[in-house]
Amino acid sequence: MPKNRIALKINFRKNVNERSTSYGKFYPEVDRNETLSLRGLAQHIKDHGSIYTRDVIEGVLIKMSECIPELVSQGVGVKLDGLGKFYPTARSVKGGIEEANLKGVNASEVVKGIRVRFLPDRANLDNITSTAFKEKCSLESAHIVETKKVDGKKVMTKIPIADWLLQQGSGE
Repeated sequence: MPKNRIALKINFRKNVNERSTSYGKFYPEVDRNETLSLRGLAQHIKDHGSIYTRDVIEGVLIKMSECIPELVSQGVGVKLDGLGKFYPTARSVKGGIEEANLKGVNASEVVKGIRVRFLPDRANLDNITSTAFKEKCSLESAHIVETKKVDGKKVMTKIPIADWLLQQGSGE
């Protein structure tokens, strides 16, 4: 395993739902940073030693981002080897429809939405399903996330775990 991997920071959030059987317990969540734009992804690919310039890579990615939704809207799944498969699913009206109503059924009336789903690649070399992908990450505990209402707005605060423990009187 490479030693110079950047750690995936994991924050912990307390369950504050008093009706939950998990009330008061902390659960992990990924500390998400920025979202890379298509241009940023193209630059990242170029920086990995690609022989292609950023604009060529960006052009291919733009075409891909146009073609995948087009194909999926036609019922065609698209598999990107090493990444996974994009495919469509339908979201139905609540309760579905009765057999007696199938004659003359109008799909537009019973389909509430079409979702684009993603299924990670499971091939041995490229397996990025949740458990296998975890092994490819270097995890690091980072913060306690607290959400409080301030002037009627939800404000999220990230406190380093060691500092939070000191505030609670349980640090060493």
